[in-house]
Amino acid sequence: MTDRFAEYFAVLAKIDGKFKEIEERHGARMVCRAGCHGCCLPGLSVSRLERDHIAAWLAEHPGALADLASNDDGCAFLDSSGRCTIYDARPAICRSHGAPIRVRPEGATQPLLDVCPLNFADVPLTSLDAGEWIDVDTLNLLLFVVGRRYAPDDSGERFALTPQGITG
Repeated sequence: MTDRFAEYFAVLAKIDGKFKEIEERHGARMVCRAGCHGCCLPGLSVSRLERDHIAAWLAEHPGALADLASNDDGCAFLDSSGRCTIYDARPAICRSHGAPIRVRPEGATQPLLDVCPLNFADVPLTSLDAGEWIDVDTLNLLLFVVGRRYAPDDSGERFALTPQGITG
C-alpha cells in the first residue's frame, strides 16, 4: 500500500508535523483530546485519493467498523465513545482539527483565521505569529496535485466520509 500512496503520505506527514509544531508551542491552548469530537461533523467528503487510502486501510483493519455509533450528530466513523475508528487513516482535513487554520472563503478578499471554539480561547488568533496555523488553501492545492498524479483521470468527484461512501 505504501508505494501507491507515497506522495499522499508525504502530504499527511507535513500536516502532522505542522500540527505537532503548533501543539508543542501552544499545547496549553488546545484543550480538545481523544474522544473530543466537536469538529467531527456529518456531511464531510473526501477525494478519490483519500477514499482509496481509507478503503485500503479498512481492508487491512476490518475490525475498525465494529463499534460505530449510530447518530446523525457526528462523523459516521466515530465509535460509541466518540473516538475516530479510522484515526490512523483519517483524511487530511481531520488532521487539522484543533489547530488554527487559515482559509480564504469563496468571494473573500482576505483570508481568515479560525479554530475550534474550545481552543485558543484566551488569545485572539490575530496575535499568532505568521505560520502558526495550517493554511487550508495550500493544503487543498497539495491534495489536488497529489490526487491528479495518483489518478490523472479523476473527475474531482467527492465521496461521503461514511462507511458506504468509502467502501461503496
